[in-house]
Amino acid sequence: MSFQRLIIESPLTAVGFKSVCDLDPGQFPALNNFAGYVGAVLGGNQSAKLSFQVGAVNATGTLTVAAGGSANNETCTILNITLTGKTSSTADNEFTVSATAATQATNMAAAINASTTLAGKVAATSALGVVTITSVVPGLLGNGLQLSAGTLANVAAGAFASGTDGTSYVLNML
Repeated sequence: MSFQRLIIESPLTAVGFKSVCDLDPGQFPALNNFAGYVGAVLGGNQSAKLSFQVGAVNATGTLTVAAGGSANNETCTILNITLTGKTSSTADNEFTVSATAATQATNMAAAINASTTLAGKVAATSALGVVTITSVVPGLLGNGLQLSAGTLANVAAGAFASGTDGTSYVLNML
């Protein structure tokens, strides 16, 4: 799968755009409304600058767990959301600590993916004691996401990086 981003610069206000291109109905009605707006831009009845970014790449960050793992109540942060290590986790934004690096990393990735506050923002996988956290939104924006090992013993954080916007194509219909 590849990601494409469409940026619309328009002289319309947000209220004006909403009245011309109502996306509220969802699914096909919203798609038809948007297609009508793009048709109006192409027909000269509306003005806009359309910037397409093709081939954007998602930024990733890492939490690397060393042998020995972490202790109860130690924390890390992802996007300013605190995840807490517990000897037995039962709540949102908690993970079970383990002296085995791979087990703790698996638990951390599962907690990140189950987090209601991180849902739709990041996704995580783990392998051999390394948790790889991927920004859901592709592009340079992901490189600025916050990630900290916080107070977790035996865990090192690698900052979010490698997100790119891809190639831009611009249709200036202003």
